[in-house]
Amino acid sequence: MAEGRSVCILAHSHPEFSKGGGEMAAHRQLMAMRAAGRRAIYVGACDVGTAYAAQRPIDMVMPLAEDEYVFSFAGMAEDRLGWDDPYQRQQLVEFLAGLEVEVYHFHHYWRLGVDMIHDLMEARPDATFVMTLHEMLAICLHHGQMVKTRSRELCRRDGPLNCLACFPDQTLERYAFRKATLLTALRRFDHIIYPSNFLRGRYEQWGLKDVRASVVENYLGDDLLAGERKPGDSQRLAPRFGFFGQPTPFKGLDILLRALPLALQENPAITLTVFGADREDVLRLFPVLEPMVEAAGQNLAFAGRYDPLEAVELMRSVGWVVVPSIWWENSPVVIQEARRAGTPLIVADIGGMAEKAQAGVDGLHFKRGSPVDLARVLLDAADPVRREHFGASVRDVIGRAEFLAALDEAFAPRATRPTRAAAE
Repeated sequence: MAEGRSVCILAHSHPEFSKGGGEMAAHRQLMAMRAAGRRAIYVGACDVGTAYAAQRPIDMVMPLAEDEYVFSFAGMAEDRLGWDDPYQRQQLVEFLAGLEVEVYHFHHYWRLGVDMIHDLMEARPDATFVMTLHEMLAICLHHGQMVKTRSRELCRRDGPLNCLACFPDQTLERYAFRKATLLTALRRFDHIIYPSNFLRGRYEQWGLKDVRASVVENYLGDDLLAGERKPGDSQRLAPRFGFFGQPTPFKGLDILLRALPLALQENPAITLTVFGADREDVLRLFPVLEPMVEAAGQNLAFAGRYDPLEAVELMRSVGWVVVPSIWWENSPVVIQEARRAGTPLIVADIGGMAEKAQAGVDGLHFKRGSPVDLARVLLDAADPVRREHFGASVRDVIGRAEFLAALDEAFAPRATRPTRAAAE
């Protein structure tokens, strides 16, 4: 075991500018390592720096805080998987190679570039390279969602004809080249980390086999783990439901809003609060839902944006957290936050959601994309006895010591790394 190795953590953004799951997980790892007295540096792509660089020349890599840096990705190709500008790519490689670290831990390849990763591996053959895969962008051109572009049906495996059905402007040759390039790059890593068994299975099905790999849940952060878990009053909270997050087309908020009036017909005590969006935000995205929003009246509230550090406390104000996503999800941070809060979950019955919130243990499942089935589950969950049972069995999230021990295993050096030719 290689405890205490110095690490450079690389991500596709920085939570100062974007609070997506991947960059939040990467930065929380940084803070956890530092709190344990370990040497860690953070380097992330930066939208703000890139927009600024398009107007005037600036240094490609810019300091943001102590041992935290951001870089411009203005010189990248349109898909942000490689670099059009070899000079900028080399600048980034030279900066990273010059860091006094033993491990490079990537939390993405998008905006970092598989060609840059290859060059950095060549420049630092002495270092250990680890990749955490947060989504399925390498497998699926549709934002890594594996949801069909025309029908919103789930896609269960990649394949040339499947992908061409969604993206008819592509060619078989481009598809094959893309897969081979990404698969070759990922096979060269010393260790692959997956936040869920579901995601590991998808990548192995895709072809990423025979590599050192492990499943390690993302760390929620010292701040959110510091508080005491307090059981709520099930009699009061049972009929209160909460949605947390951005109302994107894939998050299933429209499914939940269609289910609400169906449930209210049988139980008018049910309430739903949408945390993360205003009423106007939701109706702008789903204008056809306005009659349902109006009909819900005071049983539906929109609480607007919230700070991630407030999430756990806000989740304690509801009886159930609903995660109705129509895509697979992998390791949703909202599920971790709910488990930390001790609030049981209602989730769609697919992917990482079904894995992280186990049916009959600390959550209830409904058929993905079905407002009717979700309404049925809402009615069942509104029973205080049922809420009491599930609230008492909610599992907590991974602790810092367990998380760092798992990283130590992943960071252990390997005698030899496959060459590019061997990986191919």
